[in-house]
Amino acid sequence: MIVDDRLETVLRTVAAGPGALATQMRQLLDLLGRTPAKRWTERHMAALTRLDSLIQMLGEQSSASLIAASALRSPILVEHFAEAGPKVALAAMTAARLQDREWLQLIPDLPVQARGFLRHRRDLGPDVEGLLARLGITDFALPLPPGFEQQVEPESRIVPLPQIGTAAPTSDGTAIPAGEGIGAIIARIEAFRRAREPAAAGTGAALPSGQTRLPFADEVAAAQPAMTAVDIALDAEGTVIAAGTGHAAALVGLRPFATDPDAPVTCDPATLGAARARLPVIGGKLELEGPGPLEGAWRIDAVPDFVPDTGHFLGWHARLRRPPVPPAADLAAASEDAARRSTDRLRQMLHELRTPINAIQGFAELIQQQLLGPTPHQYRSLAAGIASDAARMLAGFEDVERLAMLETAAPDADVRAGGETDLTALLTRLIDQLDPLLAPREVAFTHDLPDGPLPVAVPYEELERTLWRLLSLVASAAAPGERLALSLSVGAGPSGYAVRLILPLPTTLAARDDSASLLVTDSLASPGGMLGSGFALRLCTAEVRAAGGLMLREDGRVVVNLPLLTSARDAPSQRGIVGSHTG
Repeated sequence: MIVDDRLETVLRTVAAGPGALATQMRQLLDLLGRTPAKRWTERHMAALTRLDSLIQMLGEQSSASLIAASALRSPILVEHFAEAGPKVALAAMTAARLQDREWLQLIPDLPVQARGFLRHRRDLGPDVEGLLARLGITDFALPLPPGFEQQVEPESRIVPLPQIGTAAPTSDGTAIPAGEGIGAIIARIEAFRRAREPAAAGTGAALPSGQTRLPFADEVAAAQPAMTAVDIALDAEGTVIAAGTGHAAALVGLRPFATDPDAPVTCDPATLGAARARLPVIGGKLELEGPGPLEGAWRIDAVPDFVPDTGHFLGWHARLRRPPVPPAADLAAASEDAARRSTDRLRQMLHELRTPINAIQGFAELIQQQLLGPTPHQYRSLAAGIASDAARMLAGFEDVERLAMLETAAPDADVRAGGETDLTALLTRLIDQLDPLLAPREVAFTHDLPDGPLPVAVPYEELERTLWRLLSLVASAAAPGERLALSLSVGAGPSGYAVRLILPLPTTLAARDDSASLLVTDSLASPGGMLGSGFALRLCTAEVRAAGGLMLREDGRVVVNLPLLTSARDAPSQRGIVGSHTG
């Protein structure tokens, strides 16, 4: 960048609406906070005037919130806001991040009210606190104990502690002698709790009259036995009038043979038909909503009851029983079917989302290209931004759909179209493309690539997309000046020879959980695309697995194993490794 015109750009922008005003204020706070005092010009003073007008338009409360969320490293900004209203001054004193020497120069010029706000800070040095004490500010906040994380709570949640040194009454009417302290009170509470638990546990002992035992938060609820059968009785209207279970209250009053779709209990059509004809029901299907032990699928066997002499219908005697557990193979098949149905629903949802976004993108492009008539440049700029955001969203939808299809495919399914790719040539070309983009940050790949080609059994387009996503993610997350050593080798694997690509993770990514796989599910705002670096790594893992390879994480490195073609397995040792090169 030859000329830094960011401040000019922000000042020329006309902000309309609270959102745009807040965005412009954050931009000005960031730009002015990064500028040293010796580099301030008339344009920076004009930016201060713009900040004052933004505070008036946004209001003192909203402006104070924006200032408190910023890190004010400029003494000029801190001094300027200290002379504003009390809320803005308090936010500035709280958000200020100055050195001790800057505080010593600034404090004598601060208003008395702003100096008083500094007594709540705990990060001021002894020289700064001494200066404040000479200026009359002495009631500083107490220092935090080592390792204690500061948490500011509203005044309404502060509970006063009892006075130590006076007798405090206990639950049994006695008093705690003065001088026992908080530790003695806690010990008595724990002793009372331990003595009370056996009395209300499984021994069946009753609590004193008028007392109800409440469970503690750390108690584990006793496991209830699985309910496999329930006997019920129904009247002539089909209403449950009795149930032989501890959950009778949840069953009595239900009408399992009713046809209401919103009822908490439903039956299959065959069972309903037999019930209407007052015929025996054998193995009917029933779904029940209710408490944990009763919820789920049941089988119902019901026998109609008639008066022997008159034949008057009295109701049913029925039994609910759990259906048999299907074999493991059926469970696996059902799980695959459920995953496939979930993927279909996801694809349908993405299709429904694409329709309006495509329309928004198309209309924005019409405005940006002035196909509907002359358009002001400001609106054309906004339309171009909308079209760009819509394109990013559509690309993200495509990645989500691709990941869902890859993760729900059967392990033995061949999702590849077949093909052959020279991995050495592909990596060389991708690194050459990345070099101009990484040069301003002085980030570079150092690599050991074979002299000759290394053909892998992966289609060129598929492998290019996966490696480009992986390399660009790693390169974008690298710190300025970082060197990324990439290596490529051939070795024997369980199913033949394989190509092993090793790529170190940058510091920002290597600091995360170093698990056995890269199924990272976070979506941090990072160079990994719209859905974050975790999603990008997860998609790369699925694509490599679908290509017949394996992608793992070992000691802060990404290891990608790809199958080597049969024609290249004969003499892998002939493909020597050359010296280190800088890409």
